[in-house]
Amino acid sequence: MISDRFSQAGAGPERAHERTGRYDRSHSRQNCHQIDLNQMDATQIKAQIDAALADIDKLPSMPMIASRLTTMASNPDVDIKALAEEISHDPAITAAIIRLSNSAYYAPSRPIRSVQEAIMTLGLNVVKNIAMVAASRGILKVDLESYKMDAADMWDHCLVVGEVAQSIALLRKTKTGDDVAFTAGLLHDMGKVVLVHFFKTAYRQVIMDMDSNPDVSFLDLERKYTGYTHAEIGAKLLEQWQFPAELVEAVRYSYEPEKASINQELCCVVHVANAITLSAGVGLDIGGLSQHLSAFALEKLGMGEREMQAIYSRMPEFLEKLQDLRSF
Repeated sequence: MISDRFSQAGAGPERAHERTGRYDRSHSRQNCHQIDLNQMDATQIKAQIDAALADIDKLPSMPMIASRLTTMASNPDVDIKALAEEISHDPAITAAIIRLSNSAYYAPSRPIRSVQEAIMTLGLNVVKNIAMVAASRGILKVDLESYKMDAADMWDHCLVVGEVAQSIALLRKTKTGDDVAFTAGLLHDMGKVVLVHFFKTAYRQVIMDMDSNPDVSFLDLERKYTGYTHAEIGAKLLEQWQFPAELVEAVRYSYEPEKASINQELCCVVHVANAITLSAGVGLDIGGLSQHLSAFALEKLGMGEREMQAIYSRMPEFLEKLQDLRSF
C-alpha cells in the first residue's frame, strides 16, 4: 500500500539511501571528517539565510513574465494578442514556448510558429504551463549535493509532481484549475535550491540525528539546523517574485496542508502528488519518505488507497509522456 510507505505512528521512515542504495550511511560517516566540526548553530545559519533573502542579487532569478502569466491567465478578458506580444519580448521564453509547443507532449494539431499561435492552438493555460517549465528549468534543474540529488533527479521530480497534481485536479474535479495545480506542483521544492547552500553546514549533525532517530521528520531537521524548511524558503522566493498568494501558500504548506487558509484544496493536491511521486522513487532525496501522509489531505480530496494506487500505477505513463520536458 502506498500509505504504508510513509512514516506512520510506530513505523520508521524509508530513506532514499535505504531504498535505492545510491547513498548509504557508512559512506556518510566516512566523509563526516570533511565537515568542519565547529559548525555554526541554527541561529547563525538562519541569519545568513535572512541576509541572502534580503539581497535580491543573491537569489535565483525568475523571469517577470512567468509571474505575470499566472495572474493574467486567470483573467477571462485578457487580450491574447497583447499578451503574446508581451511574452515575445523575452526571446528565451518565446523560443522555449515554440519548441515545447511542437513537442510530442503537447501534440499540436498543426505546427506552431509563434506565441500567439501557441495560445490559439493549445489554450492560454497550457501556454502558461509551458512558460513556467521554461522559466523554472534553469533554477530547478541543478545538482543538490546536500540533498543527495542530481540535476536530472530534481527536474524529474518537479515535473512529475506537477503532472500528478494536474491529474489529481482533473480526476477529483477540484475547484482549483488543473493548470494551477501543475504550476504549484512544479514549484513546490523551489526552496531546496537556496537551502542546499546552507544545509551542507549542518550535514554531519543531520546524519547523526537520522542514525539515532529513524522516525525523525526531515523537515524538522531542516528547521532545527537552519531555522527554516525548504518549503518556507520556497514560499519566500515566490513572494519575492510576486506570485499569487495561493501559489505561495501551496508551496509553504505542501507538507502541512491543514495549516492553509487561502486554498486548502490546492495544498492538499500538491501534498498528495508529492507523496505519490516519492513513493514511486522519483526524486527521493536524503529525507526519503520521512514525512507523514496527511489524512486531512486525503479526506479533503476524497481519496483513499484505491484512488492513490490508480495514479501511482500511471507513473511509467507520466515519465514517458514527460520525456520531452525532462530532456529540455
